[in-house]
Amino acid sequence: MTNPVAAQSDANNTDEDSFDEGSYTTSIASSITDYKYEHGRRYHAYQEGRYVLPNDEEEQNRMDLQYHAMRLTYGDKLFFAPVQKDLKRVLDVGTGTGIWVEDVADKYPDTEIYGIDLSPIQPRWSAPNVKYQVDDVEQPWTYPPNHFDLIHTRIMLGSLRDWSLFFTQCLKHLRPGGYIECQEISVEARTDDSSLPENSALTAWCNNQEEAMRQIGMELKVTGDMFKKQMQEAGFVDVEVKEFKIPIGQWPKDPKMRETGAFQLVAMLEGIGGLTMALWTRFLGWKKEDVEDELVKVKNEMRSKSVHSYWPTFAVYGRKPVEQDGGS
Repeated sequence: MTNPVAAQSDANNTDEDSFDEGSYTTSIASSITDYKYEHGRRYHAYQEGRYVLPNDEEEQNRMDLQYHAMRLTYGDKLFFAPVQKDLKRVLDVGTGTGIWVEDVADKYPDTEIYGIDLSPIQPRWSAPNVKYQVDDVEQPWTYPPNHFDLIHTRIMLGSLRDWSLFFTQCLKHLRPGGYIECQEISVEARTDDSSLPENSALTAWCNNQEEAMRQIGMELKVTGDMFKKQMQEAGFVDVEVKEFKIPIGQWPKDPKMRETGAFQLVAMLEGIGGLTMALWTRFLGWKKEDVEDELVKVKNEMRSKSVHSYWPTFAVYGRKPVEQDGGS
């Protein structure tokens, strides 16, 4: 387990030449950018409704702030998996704004980096070794078996319904010895000093988020050990879990964690509306005005330096056995 956070006083290779990616992946067309709007927020068009969060600029800003908070938490590491130095191909699933892909591409300029997402919100100009694709990872994969050296996900709890199937797909499409790594946040605000108030608005928000997500077959309160078990059941070996805490606010005594908490707090204050509105109005029967009133309480609690809350976060990685020949 991680330590308490101190608060301030107060397989076989496939012939690559025969694989035409353009004929098997979805191109960016007018139907994909025919976005849907609800309560003043913009949502994806491709596979409409599969992902319940917005994809507009406000949400993109939240995602990038969240990325910086996680990267600070992870000690500036892009991934923890002990991959080989000469990475050939990397796949980022649920790439969002593409910020992780661009950072990896900068560090590994000779590596082909693929980023896939339901929304075409990635930069128009990217590194020459980057390729973005609009695709649904829960549909049958069109990549060849034994294709990638690393498959990466970050904060996909509200996106994937069947993690067991996902890990099976990853095992098939990773080369023998390749790695899967998942970096996630459990939506379960915690403290190490019982400073969350009784009848906490933040705790209630987490519970409502979980209840709404469960209605569409997903859960937000998870642990690294749950991921480890599913990876092992899929066939991965050498599975490791690394656990961390992301403070919410500038209450930590440690300067680095205080900076991390500032990023996380701003991400939540500016983005919590997008995280909440569709879920609560579609699946919990709330009215828009009632959601907004409740979020005022949640924001006030997150701003309070007397509440030493944090998100549990973890990175889990596993290796495809060298004996695998591509899976079935």
